[in-house]
Amino acid sequence: MATVITASEGIVLITVLSTLVTFTVVIVGGWWGIRRLSRHLEHLAGTVPRTNLFELFFMLKSWSWREILLTLQRSETGKGAQHPMGSVVTDTPWLDQLAFDPVTLDPSPPVPKDISLRVTIGPRAKKPLVLELPVLVAPMGYGVGLTAAAKTALAQVAALAGTATSSGEGPFLPEERAYAHKWILQWSQGPWNHQKEVVRLADMVEIHLGQGAEGQIHISRHKHLPRRLKRMVQGKSVVIRGGTPPLPYLFTHLKRINPDIPIGVKLIASNHIEKDLQILMRWPVDVITVDGQEAASQNSPAVISDHFGIPTVWAVIRARRWLKRHHIHHITLIASGGVKGAADIAKLIALGADAVALGSPLLLAVSHEQLSKFLPLSWHGPSRLVFADHSSHMAARFDVGQAVHHAVNWFTSTADELRTILEALGLDKVAALNPGLLIAKTENAAPLLAVSRLEVPFLVTQLAGLTDSYKELNHCLLEQYRLLRTQKERISGA
Repeated sequence: MATVITASEGIVLITVLSTLVTFTVVIVGGWWGIRRLSRHLEHLAGTVPRTNLFELFFMLKSWSWREILLTLQRSETGKGAQHPMGSVVTDTPWLDQLAFDPVTLDPSPPVPKDISLRVTIGPRAKKPLVLELPVLVAPMGYGVGLTAAAKTALAQVAALAGTATSSGEGPFLPEERAYAHKWILQWSQGPWNHQKEVVRLADMVEIHLGQGAEGQIHISRHKHLPRRLKRMVQGKSVVIRGGTPPLPYLFTHLKRINPDIPIGVKLIASNHIEKDLQILMRWPVDVITVDGQEAASQNSPAVISDHFGIPTVWAVIRARRWLKRHHIHHITLIASGGVKGAADIAKLIALGADAVALGSPLLLAVSHEQLSKFLPLSWHGPSRLVFADHSSHMAARFDVGQAVHHAVNWFTSTADELRTILEALGLDKVAALNPGLLIAKTENAAPLLAVSRLEVPFLVTQLAGLTDSYKELNHCLLEQYRLLRTQKERISGA
């Protein structure tokens, strides 16, 4: 009697058979494909690398992704490559190789009641700049750097955090000055901000002599300028000249207009920083900012920011040592370049800085939760929202209130972390930080600390090595002495 297969059983049978056939095809096809692929790879490996894809492997061994992307950028634009968020070429992440030495039983840790983060910028001036924490908003100019909305947001953030913001190299922005409680005018060689009325509005003036990401080169901009800036320059290119301005005239001129405020200078962190400081002592300088190699700038050429200058850490140490050696205590030293958070801030202050200026972390903070407005249609970084040379429709969607909220949160958390660091060290004020509280985690970082507790183990290790060498040498000399004595006895016996 013939077996009758129902429709449902037929479907199940067909499904099982098709699954078996598919599985068999996958196994056989995979085995065949692997054999073909292995033969092909074996053939490729035996040929000259420049004729196959193995060239990419060899290239990545000698090139970084950064260099490849910069090369593609140069090929696309025909101009010098840029990466505005700062240099990624650092021989050693110096700050990460330092740690704080926690207090335990020796010495017994005091319990600080009120921890002060307050710092005074330019104490010799009649109206010094008093900040609630040792962190300033770094100079980022309107139009040549940031949008008006981003500058306005940062001014509000600085006011709420109790710190100062700077005009940067861009033109005067009335909205920024209106919101900022403490405003620093950066005197650059651009075609603006030289009016007496603007100087009188400043709580401090910083003379721009260059920066780590750009050196002292000319910066020219003519595309994607804000309308207000286009009207100001009458459609011409914006040129910020390099070189050194007439400093004797400038100090006299600025002191005559606004005599009570601090006058500062922004220096490139160079290997001749001591000579620069010696020259600056000819004039009534109140504040010196050293801008390290890691500094960022929207217009920074990659070839400058990656291959010029010395790291911020070394610049701070050398500047402070020079000032101490010459018994100069009235000048405020500000560190700038590559600072990412509270730990970096505290370490730089311990190494000699009085305060720290930073920009990149704040640009990330003001962009927080706003990049999603453009995804997935546009995959851009946070600079798309805040940099002035990008599309106006994206900048128009920048939420100032949301930006202020997140950036103030960043300042609040940073202040809290600074207090935590000071509490762990048994200190009640940020000015009490010093190099003796730091330890070097690696031998490379040990020279950063003039007298450090962790330098002792390295010295002990070196002395131990010398001792072993002397022991080995002494052993060899004794062996030679025994051989000579044996030979002498044999000769005497003969």
